[in-house]
Amino acid sequence: MPPARSHTGPAALFAAICALAFGLAAFLYGARLEATLAQVEASRVRFTLGDLRTDFEKSLDRGFAIGQLANAQAALEAEARQDSDVLSLTVLDENGRRVFHAGENVPVPVPAQDGVRRTSDAITASTTLSYNYGVPAGTLLIRYSHRPHDEIMAALALRLALAALAATAISTLAFVAGLRKLERRRRAVGLQVENALGAARIPPATEEELAQLVDKVNQTAATALVELTAARHAVSGSGAGR
Repeated sequence: MPPARSHTGPAALFAAICALAFGLAAFLYGARLEATLAQVEASRVRFTLGDLRTDFEKSLDRGFAIGQLANAQAALEAEARQDSDVLSLTVLDENGRRVFHAGENVPVPVPAQDGVRRTSDAITASTTLSYNYGVPAGTLLIRYSHRPHDEIMAALALRLALAALAATAISTLAFVAGLRKLERRRRAVGLQVENALGAARIPPATEEELAQLVDKVNQTAATALVELTAARHAVSGSGAGR
């Protein structure tokens, strides 16, 4: 019967393939979730900008200049206090000069057009403030911290990595169990074939069995010698009678 085979090589290869497959799936899933998270964050920023812009443009529609908005500074400070992820809120006039500001006092680059721009530390968005007849009155800027995004993605990456590792381990264990089951079945079939062909191993004879075999051989030899002697005498007797 053939010896048992080692499963280390096939199991290692299978584990490597599973790790690659599950790792790639986790990466693609993480990228998809990050894109979805970015869309949610952009919607959140646009909602905040839209809410503030509506309030400011109501005052602009009454004929006030952008620098005369009495409630602008209070509204920006209230929004900054309400949402801890807001780094700064800024209102610029039509010439790009700062009129109102709340939050971190850092230079804020104005996007070329209304929209959302991401950097390593912040999410910056802008929208145009207009008078009721469509003339631009200024720009409203908001900067959101990128920290919540990074924390969510870090936690998600850890969970996906653990899930991929667990899936690889479970799949590899199942693969090894299947290989062992097939190996046992192969050995059982091989043993049945050997028994059917008479190739089963014969156990060695004991000393008692060998002694009995020698006695039988000696008895057979002695019997054959007696019969041979009797045959000679018979032949000799018949020759003398003639």
